[in-house]
Amino acid sequence: MIIKTCCRKCIYCISLYFLLQMMDVVDVVDVVERESELWRKIPYDVFINHVMPYVYKKQDVALLDDIRNFYFDYQFIVDYYFYGLNEFCLLVDLVFLCNGGVSLIERVDSCFIDILDRNILFCRFSLDKKYEFVNQHFYLNAGTKTEIKNKFLLSLMTPSERARFMNDFLILDFDFE
Repeated sequence: MIIKTCCRKCIYCISLYFLLQMMDVVDVVDVVERESELWRKIPYDVFINHVMPYVYKKQDVALLDDIRNFYFDYQFIVDYYFYGLNEFCLLVDLVFLCNGGVSLIERVDSCFIDILDRNILFCRFSLDKKYEFVNQHFYLNAGTKTEIKNKFLLSLMTPSERARFMNDFLILDFDFE
């Protein structure tokens, strides 16, 4: 099965893309990579009447701010963790924050499921399947595909949640003497 994403730039496509990569279920094909093929097949009137109005439609300011914030925050976090720590430490800290400050060894908190439910595929899983997914990808196999999991979790977090993560795990670590 092949899933097409619209751009891999909006938060929805980013989180969908990372979830699919983590699950190794499907091949993800970008529409952007195939654009030259597609443009030749679209009739001119369809392009003018249906594609162009969508292209020039103004995007929601909150969505655009979230996209900019994600890229800036991700780079800041990665720079911090890769300098003195590693990807796995970042994943452990992200899961700890998303799980409401509780280790996955103890329990999976509902706030972690709520964050994962922001993904359009994950929200369709049954509750048992959701807990099985968390157990499989974030507890048992935490050491595999950590970069993808980090991007997946960060892309699902809101800008305020990412700021709280940076305040709790990055800024408070600095020694101000």
